[in-house]
Amino acid sequence: MSILITRFPVSAIDDPLVWRVINGEWQIGLALSEFMPDVGDQKLVALVPPAEARCVWHNIPDLEPRQAEGVAKLRATEQSLGLVHTVAHNVGDEFVITATIATALMQEGLARLAVRGLDPDIVIPFGLSVNVVPNQIAKARFDDMSVLRGLTFATPDEPGLHDLLIGDTPVEEIEANQLRDALLLVSESPLVNLREGLFEKRTSKILITPDQRKWLLRITVALLVVTMLLGLVTWAKYWNATNSENSRVLLSAQKIDPSIKDVTLAEVQVARALQEKGLSNGHFAPLTAGLWKAVHTTPNVSVRELRFGSDAILVAVLAAPDAASINKALIALQQYGFRITATPRQDTSGATLVDLTVRMP
Repeated sequence: MSILITRFPVSAIDDPLVWRVINGEWQIGLALSEFMPDVGDQKLVALVPPAEARCVWHNIPDLEPRQAEGVAKLRATEQSLGLVHTVAHNVGDEFVITATIATALMQEGLARLAVRGLDPDIVIPFGLSVNVVPNQIAKARFDDMSVLRGLTFATPDEPGLHDLLIGDTPVEEIEANQLRDALLLVSESPLVNLREGLFEKRTSKILITPDQRKWLLRITVALLVVTMLLGLVTWAKYWNATNSENSRVLLSAQKIDPSIKDVTLAEVQVARALQEKGLSNGHFAPLTAGLWKAVHTTPNVSVRELRFGSDAILVAVLAAPDAASINKALIALQQYGFRITATPRQDTSGATLVDLTVRMP
Protein backbone atom coordinates (compact mmCIF):
# COMPACT_ATOMS: atom_id res chain seq x y z
CA MET A 1 0.00 0.00 0.00
CA SER A 2 1.22 3.51 -0.77
CA ILE A 3 0.38 7.17 -0.05
CA LEU A 4 0.33 9.87 -2.72
CA ILE A 5 1.29 13.48 -1.97
CA THR A 6 0.94 16.34 -4.43
CA ARG A 7 0.40 20.07 -4.70
CA PHE A 8 -3.22 21.03 -5.34
CA PRO A 9 -3.43 22.32 -8.95
CA VAL A 10 -4.66 25.92 -9.09
CA SER A 11 -4.98 26.53 -12.84
CA ALA A 12 -5.58 24.76 -16.12
CA ILE A 13 -1.85 24.77 -16.93
CA ASP A 14 -0.62 23.90 -13.44
CA ASP A 15 1.27 20.59 -13.58
CA PRO A 16 2.41 19.75 -10.02
CA LEU A 17 4.57 16.80 -9.10
CA VAL A 18 3.04 13.71 -7.54
CA TRP A 19 5.07 11.64 -5.07
CA ARG A 20 4.32 8.05 -4.17
CA VAL A 21 5.43 7.01 -0.68
CA ILE A 22 5.74 3.27 -0.14
CA ASN A 23 6.39 2.10 3.44
CA GLY A 24 7.84 5.52 4.28
CA GLU A 25 10.13 5.59 1.23
CA TRP A 26 9.58 8.51 -1.16
CA GLN A 27 9.72 7.61 -4.84
CA ILE A 28 10.76 10.02 -7.58
CA GLY A 29 8.07 12.65 -8.18
CA LEU A 30 6.29 12.60 -11.54
CA ALA A 31 4.40 15.43 -13.19
CA LEU A 32 0.64 15.14 -12.84
CA SER A 33 0.27 14.96 -16.63
CA GLU A 34 2.52 11.85 -16.69
CA PHE A 35 1.38 10.19 -13.47
CA MET A 36 -0.63 6.96 -13.48
CA PRO A 37 -2.43 5.81 -10.32
CA ASP A 38 -1.95 2.29 -9.03
CA VAL A 39 -4.37 -0.11 -7.35
CA GLY A 40 -2.09 -0.13 -4.31
CA ASP A 41 -2.47 3.62 -3.74
CA GLN A 42 -4.22 3.91 -0.40
CA LYS A 43 -4.60 7.65 0.14
CA LEU A 44 -3.97 10.95 -1.65
CA VAL A 45 -3.01 14.17 0.12
CA ALA A 46 -3.19 17.46 -1.83
CA LEU A 47 -1.46 20.55 -0.42
CA VAL A 48 -3.00 23.93 -1.28
CA PRO A 49 -0.45 26.74 -1.88
CA PRO A 50 -0.45 29.39 0.89
CA ALA A 51 -1.61 32.15 -1.45
CA GLU A 52 -4.74 30.21 -2.41
CA ALA A 53 -5.98 29.18 1.04
CA ARG A 54 -6.60 31.69 3.82
CA CYS A 55 -6.00 30.38 7.34
CA VAL A 56 -7.32 32.32 10.35
CA TRP A 57 -7.18 31.63 14.09
CA HIS A 58 -10.34 32.78 15.90
CA ASN A 59 -10.55 33.32 19.64
CA ILE A 60 -14.10 32.33 20.57
CA PRO A 61 -14.35 31.53 24.31
CA ASP A 62 -17.36 30.31 26.30
CA LEU A 63 -18.90 28.27 23.47
CA GLU A 64 -19.18 24.58 22.86
CA PRO A 65 -16.69 23.31 20.22
CA ARG A 66 -19.33 22.77 17.53
CA GLN A 67 -20.91 26.15 18.20
CA ALA A 68 -17.50 27.86 18.14
CA GLU A 69 -16.68 26.20 14.81
CA GLY A 70 -19.97 27.40 13.33
CA VAL A 71 -19.33 30.99 14.47
CA ALA A 72 -15.77 30.88 13.11
CA LYS A 73 -16.92 29.62 9.70
CA LEU A 74 -19.50 32.38 9.53
CA ARG A 75 -16.89 35.03 10.36
CA ALA A 76 -14.38 33.67 7.85
CA THR A 77 -17.00 33.59 5.10
CA GLU A 78 -18.13 37.15 5.80
CA GLN A 79 -14.51 38.39 5.69
CA SER A 80 -13.85 36.75 2.31
CA LEU A 81 -14.31 38.16 -1.16
CA GLY A 82 -16.56 36.16 -3.47
CA LEU A 83 -17.94 32.67 -3.06
CA VAL A 84 -15.74 30.56 -0.80
CA HIS A 85 -15.63 27.12 0.76
CA THR A 86 -14.77 27.19 4.46
CA VAL A 87 -13.96 24.52 7.02
CA ALA A 88 -13.23 24.94 10.73
CA HIS A 89 -11.61 22.92 13.49
CA ASN A 90 -11.47 23.60 17.20
CA VAL A 91 -7.95 23.47 18.71
CA GLY A 92 -7.53 23.57 22.45
CA ASP A 93 -9.80 25.68 24.61
CA GLU A 94 -9.20 29.05 22.97
CA PHE A 95 -8.86 28.92 19.21
CA VAL A 96 -10.76 27.73 16.19
CA ILE A 97 -8.83 27.45 12.91
CA THR A 98 -10.64 28.20 9.67
CA ALA A 99 -9.34 27.44 6.19
CA THR A 100 -10.97 29.20 3.25
CA ILE A 101 -10.58 28.57 -0.48
CA ALA A 102 -12.46 29.94 -3.48
CA THR A 103 -15.22 27.50 -4.46
CA ALA A 104 -14.38 27.73 -8.16
CA LEU A 105 -10.70 27.03 -7.43
CA MET A 106 -11.63 23.97 -5.36
CA GLN A 107 -13.85 22.67 -8.14
CA GLU A 108 -11.23 23.23 -10.83
CA GLY A 109 -8.44 21.59 -8.84
CA LEU A 110 -10.51 18.47 -8.09
CA ALA A 111 -11.49 18.27 -11.76
CA ARG A 112 -7.82 18.50 -12.85
CA LEU A 113 -6.91 15.65 -10.52
CA ALA A 114 -9.91 13.59 -11.61
CA VAL A 115 -8.69 13.73 -15.23
CA ARG A 116 -5.68 11.69 -14.10
CA GLY A 117 -7.85 9.28 -12.09
CA LEU A 118 -7.04 10.90 -8.74
CA ASP A 119 -9.57 11.77 -6.04
CA PRO A 120 -7.83 13.26 -2.98
CA ASP A 121 -8.82 12.09 0.46
CA ILE A 122 -7.24 15.09 2.17
CA VAL A 123 -6.98 18.65 0.86
CA ILE A 124 -5.15 20.86 3.35
CA PRO A 125 -3.45 24.26 3.21
CA PHE A 126 0.29 23.69 3.02
CA GLY A 127 0.90 25.93 6.03
CA LEU A 128 -1.23 23.75 8.31
CA SER A 129 0.92 20.72 7.55
CA VAL A 130 3.85 22.36 9.37
CA ASN A 131 4.07 22.03 13.15
CA VAL A 132 5.52 24.85 15.29
CA VAL A 133 6.15 25.60 18.93
CA PRO A 134 5.54 28.86 20.84
CA ASN A 135 7.95 31.75 20.16
CA GLN A 136 9.11 30.11 16.95
CA ILE A 137 8.41 30.77 13.28
CA ALA A 138 9.00 27.99 10.80
CA LYS A 139 9.73 28.29 7.11
CA ALA A 140 8.94 25.38 4.82
CA ARG A 141 9.40 24.78 1.09
CA PHE A 142 7.80 22.10 -1.03
CA ASP A 143 7.25 21.91 -4.80
CA ASP A 144 7.54 25.65 -5.50
CA MET A 145 5.55 26.49 -2.35
CA SER A 146 7.03 28.48 0.51
CA VAL A 147 5.21 29.26 3.74
CA LEU A 148 5.85 31.04 7.02
CA ARG A 149 4.16 29.28 9.92
CA GLY A 150 3.71 30.79 13.33
CA LEU A 151 1.67 29.65 16.27
CA THR A 152 -1.40 31.57 15.05
CA PHE A 153 -0.73 32.23 11.38
CA ALA A 154 0.23 30.52 8.12
CA THR A 155 1.08 32.88 5.31
CA PRO A 156 3.07 32.96 2.04
CA ASP A 157 6.77 33.62 2.47
CA GLU A 158 6.79 37.10 0.94
CA PRO A 159 9.20 39.92 1.86
CA GLY A 160 6.39 42.37 2.57
CA LEU A 161 5.04 40.14 5.33
CA HIS A 162 8.31 39.60 7.16
CA ASP A 163 8.38 42.89 9.03
CA LEU A 164 4.65 42.71 9.77
CA LEU A 165 4.52 39.18 11.13
CA ILE A 166 8.06 38.20 12.08
CA GLY A 167 9.95 41.19 13.38
CA ASP A 168 12.97 39.98 15.35
CA THR A 169 11.62 36.47 15.94
CA PRO A 170 14.06 33.89 14.60
CA VAL A 171 12.96 31.87 11.61
CA GLU A 172 13.84 28.18 11.49
CA GLU A 173 13.77 26.52 8.09
CA ILE A 174 12.44 23.00 8.21
CA GLU A 175 14.67 20.38 6.63
CA ALA A 176 13.36 18.30 3.75
CA ASN A 177 13.30 15.01 5.66
CA GLN A 178 11.59 16.62 8.63
CA LEU A 179 8.98 18.14 6.33
CA ARG A 180 8.38 14.81 4.63
CA ASP A 181 7.76 13.19 8.00
CA ALA A 182 5.30 15.97 8.81
CA LEU A 183 3.45 15.42 5.53
CA LEU A 184 3.11 11.71 6.25
CA LEU A 185 1.74 12.60 9.67
CA VAL A 186 -0.81 14.88 7.99
CA SER A 187 -2.01 11.93 5.90
CA GLU A 188 -3.00 10.21 9.16
CA SER A 189 -4.49 13.15 11.12
CA PRO A 190 -4.88 16.45 9.23
CA LEU A 191 -5.50 19.59 11.27
CA VAL A 192 -8.28 20.57 8.85
CA ASN A 193 -9.55 18.95 5.68
CA LEU A 194 -11.12 20.99 2.90
CA ARG A 195 -12.89 17.85 1.69
CA GLU A 196 -15.89 18.52 3.89
CA GLY A 197 -19.40 19.74 3.28
CA LEU A 198 -20.02 20.45 -0.40
CA PHE A 199 -16.70 18.84 -1.39
CA GLU A 200 -16.88 15.80 0.87
CA LYS A 201 -15.43 12.76 -0.85
CA ARG A 202 -18.11 10.39 -2.00
CA THR A 203 -17.03 6.84 -1.37
CA SER A 204 -18.97 3.90 -2.73
CA LYS A 205 -20.34 1.60 -0.09
CA ILE A 206 -19.03 -1.93 -0.21
CA LEU A 207 -22.05 -4.13 0.38
CA ILE A 208 -20.04 -7.32 0.37
CA THR A 209 -16.32 -7.98 0.65
CA PRO A 210 -14.45 -10.43 -1.61
CA ASP A 211 -14.14 -12.93 1.25
CA GLN A 212 -17.85 -12.64 2.00
CA ARG A 213 -18.62 -13.09 -1.70
CA LYS A 214 -16.45 -16.23 -1.75
CA TRP A 215 -18.25 -17.73 1.27
CA LEU A 216 -21.65 -16.75 -0.15
CA LEU A 217 -20.79 -18.57 -3.38
CA ARG A 218 -19.72 -21.65 -1.44
CA ILE A 219 -22.92 -21.64 0.63
CA THR A 220 -25.04 -21.18 -2.51
CA VAL A 221 -23.34 -24.12 -4.25
CA ALA A 222 -23.73 -26.24 -1.11
CA LEU A 223 -27.45 -25.40 -0.91
CA LEU A 224 -27.91 -26.29 -4.58
CA VAL A 225 -26.14 -29.62 -4.08
CA VAL A 226 -28.21 -30.42 -0.98
CA THR A 227 -31.43 -29.45 -2.80
CA MET A 228 -30.55 -31.71 -5.73
CA LEU A 229 -29.68 -34.57 -3.40
CA LEU A 230 -32.97 -34.15 -1.52
CA GLY A 231 -34.81 -34.09 -4.84
CA LEU A 232 -33.08 -37.29 -5.95
CA VAL A 233 -33.82 -38.99 -2.62
CA THR A 234 -37.49 -37.95 -2.81
CA TRP A 235 -37.74 -39.10 -6.42
CA ALA A 236 -36.16 -42.44 -5.53
CA LYS A 237 -38.54 -42.81 -2.58
CA TYR A 238 -41.64 -42.22 -4.72
CA TRP A 239 -40.28 -44.36 -7.54
CA ASN A 240 -39.81 -47.25 -5.14
CA ALA A 241 -43.24 -46.65 -3.62
CA THR A 242 -44.86 -46.56 -7.07
CA ASN A 243 -43.14 -49.77 -8.12
CA SER A 244 -44.22 -51.41 -4.88
CA GLU A 245 -47.85 -50.37 -5.34
CA ASN A 246 -47.80 -51.43 -8.99
CA SER A 247 -46.49 -54.80 -7.91
CA ARG A 248 -49.34 -55.15 -5.40
CA VAL A 249 -51.92 -54.17 -8.04
CA LEU A 250 -50.45 -56.59 -10.55
CA LEU A 251 -50.45 -59.36 -7.93
CA SER A 252 -54.11 -58.66 -7.14
CA ALA A 253 -54.99 -58.73 -10.84
CA GLN A 254 -53.11 -61.98 -11.36
CA LYS A 255 -55.32 -63.60 -8.70
CA ILE A 256 -58.16 -63.09 -11.16
CA ASP A 257 -56.16 -63.82 -14.31
CA PRO A 258 -52.63 -65.25 -13.92
CA SER A 259 -51.81 -64.30 -17.51
CA ILE A 260 -51.84 -60.57 -16.74
CA LYS A 261 -48.29 -59.21 -17.02
CA ASP A 262 -48.71 -55.47 -17.62
CA VAL A 263 -50.04 -53.27 -14.81
CA THR A 264 -51.13 -50.57 -17.25
CA LEU A 265 -53.46 -53.04 -18.99
CA ALA A 266 -54.55 -54.78 -15.81
CA GLU A 267 -57.94 -53.06 -15.62
CA VAL A 268 -58.94 -54.07 -19.17
CA GLN A 269 -57.61 -57.60 -18.81
CA VAL A 270 -59.27 -58.13 -15.41
CA ALA A 271 -62.61 -56.88 -16.77
CA ARG A 272 -62.34 -59.27 -19.71
CA ALA A 273 -61.39 -62.16 -17.41
CA LEU A 274 -64.30 -61.47 -15.07
CA GLN A 275 -66.68 -61.26 -17.97
CA GLU A 276 -65.46 -64.60 -19.22
CA LYS A 277 -66.09 -66.05 -15.74
CA GLY A 278 -69.48 -64.37 -15.45
CA LEU A 279 -68.51 -62.54 -12.27
CA SER A 280 -68.62 -58.93 -13.21
CA ASN A 281 -72.32 -58.58 -13.95
CA GLY A 282 -71.29 -55.53 -15.92
CA HIS A 283 -70.33 -53.63 -12.75
CA PHE A 284 -66.57 -54.22 -12.42
CA ALA A 285 -65.52 -51.84 -15.18
CA PRO A 286 -67.43 -48.77 -13.94
CA LEU A 287 -66.52 -49.46 -10.30
CA THR A 288 -62.80 -49.77 -11.01
CA ALA A 289 -62.90 -46.84 -13.43
CA GLY A 290 -64.44 -44.67 -10.75
CA LEU A 291 -61.92 -45.89 -8.18
CA TRP A 292 -58.89 -45.29 -10.40
CA LYS A 293 -60.17 -41.86 -11.42
CA ALA A 294 -60.62 -40.87 -7.80
CA VAL A 295 -57.18 -42.22 -6.90
CA HIS A 296 -55.48 -40.45 -9.82
CA THR A 297 -56.93 -37.10 -8.75
CA THR A 298 -55.13 -37.51 -5.42
CA PRO A 299 -51.42 -38.27 -6.14
CA ASN A 300 -50.60 -39.31 -2.58
CA VAL A 301 -53.19 -42.14 -2.55
CA SER A 302 -52.40 -45.63 -3.82
CA VAL A 303 -54.31 -48.93 -4.11
CA ARG A 304 -52.74 -51.78 -2.21
CA GLU A 305 -55.37 -54.48 -2.73
CA LEU A 306 -58.24 -54.93 -5.14
CA ARG A 307 -60.94 -57.68 -5.15
CA PHE A 308 -64.26 -58.08 -6.89
CA GLY A 309 -66.76 -60.61 -5.63
CA SER A 310 -69.75 -62.29 -7.15
CA ASP A 311 -71.93 -59.89 -5.19
CA ALA A 312 -70.77 -57.06 -7.51
CA ILE A 313 -68.96 -55.28 -4.66
CA LEU A 314 -65.50 -53.91 -5.30
CA VAL A 315 -63.22 -54.34 -2.28
CA ALA A 316 -60.00 -52.29 -2.10
CA VAL A 317 -57.38 -51.16 0.36
CA LEU A 318 -56.26 -47.57 -0.09
CA ALA A 319 -53.02 -46.22 1.40
CA ALA A 320 -51.76 -42.66 1.91
CA PRO A 321 -49.35 -40.75 4.17
CA ASP A 322 -52.31 -39.05 5.92
CA ALA A 323 -56.06 -39.41 6.31
CA ALA A 324 -56.77 -36.10 4.54
CA SER A 325 -55.46 -37.44 1.22
CA ILE A 326 -57.65 -40.56 1.43
CA ASN A 327 -60.67 -38.44 2.35
CA LYS A 328 -60.24 -36.50 -0.91
CA ALA A 329 -60.36 -39.74 -2.90
CA LEU A 330 -63.43 -40.97 -0.96
CA ILE A 331 -65.24 -37.68 -1.51
CA ALA A 332 -64.46 -37.91 -5.23
CA LEU A 333 -65.91 -41.44 -5.35
CA GLN A 334 -69.09 -40.28 -3.66
CA GLN A 335 -69.36 -37.36 -6.07
CA TYR A 336 -69.22 -39.85 -8.94
CA GLY A 337 -72.38 -41.43 -7.44
CA PHE A 338 -70.94 -44.66 -6.01
CA ARG A 339 -71.95 -46.01 -2.61
CA ILE A 340 -68.97 -46.66 -0.39
CA THR A 341 -68.05 -47.85 3.08
CA ALA A 342 -64.63 -47.07 4.55
CA THR A 343 -62.90 -48.38 7.65
CA PRO A 344 -59.62 -46.57 8.52
CA ARG A 345 -56.60 -48.20 10.12
CA GLN A 346 -52.80 -47.84 10.21
CA ASP A 347 -50.06 -50.22 9.17
CA THR A 348 -46.72 -50.74 10.91
CA SER A 349 -45.01 -48.09 8.77
CA GLY A 350 -47.36 -45.38 10.03
CA ALA A 351 -49.26 -45.01 6.74
CA THR A 352 -53.01 -44.54 6.85
CA LEU A 353 -54.99 -47.42 5.33
CA VAL A 354 -58.68 -47.63 4.51
CA ASP A 355 -60.60 -50.86 3.87
CA LEU A 356 -63.01 -49.75 1.17
CA THR A 357 -66.09 -51.26 -0.46
CA VAL A 358 -67.60 -49.68 -3.57
CA ARG A 359 -71.07 -50.44 -4.91
CA MET A 360 -73.01 -49.22 -7.88
CA PRO A 361 -75.62 -46.54 -7.13
